[in-house]
Amino acid sequence: MGIFDNFKRKNEQEDIIEEIIARLGCDYLIIEENDVHGVMAKYHQAIIEGKKEGYTPLIIIPSELMVEMFDLSAENTNDDRESIIVKAKDINVKELLKRMLEDVMPMDEEEEVDFTGEFSIQEQTNQFLSIQEGMNEKVILAKIPTSKPWEVAAWVPMGGFNECPLPEEQIAIFKYWYEKYGAAPALVTHDVWELYVENPPNTQEEVESLAWEQYGFCSDIVWQGIGTVNGLAGTLIHSSVWYFWWD
Repeated sequence: MGIFDNFKRKNEQEDIIEEIIARLGCDYLIIEENDVHGVMAKYHQAIIEGKKEGYTPLIIIPSELMVEMFDLSAENTNDDRESIIVKAKDINVKELLKRMLEDVMPMDEEEEVDFTGEFSIQEQTNQFLSIQEGMNEKVILAKIPTSKPWEVAAWVPMGGFNECPLPEEQIAIFKYWYEKYGAAPALVTHDVWELYVENPPNTQEEVESLAWEQYGFCSDIVWQGIGTVNGLAGTLIHSSVWYFWWD
């Protein structure tokens, strides 16, 4: 890539960041470290500061698709932040998770596929998977003005495509997981949520139950990821980061 191309790409990235920030309308930091350790350090610092000042930190990976997502939401007058939060309060999260799990269970002709698998402890995940060295030149650390971390899904309305849950469904589930595990939505792209977990489950029984919930919420992490639900469970024990991706 030549100097001109590099300069053009940086200008385009700056424009995208400015557009996202304008749509958010909240305080923010630009993180220029292009390694996960630097981003995690800034995020941990913001968690402490946010608890004192009443905001929730959210890492946003800027892209043109993120800008389009904000614009599509703005076109729908029923998708403003407050209405999304209100709709989330009317959701029975246990029934929602049950329905989601039923929707992603294999069809009869797929019953021979062993997607349950055997439980074995896997490598823990304690860093954001979406931060890849050399790819993320700048990311946004948005200071979302709420002390209720689950509500950040109303600020970044990612969802409603393919099997990705609607923002109000995300809020209801994030609230449930926050109250149970201290799991807060921490990083978002146009097709990914990563949650930072302060009290991760530490027993096989807990992680197996959680894995079925996560499979219903985002089946791609099994079918296009670890391969089995119990394999997913093995990655969750003691892990402080949960990763969800929708194809």
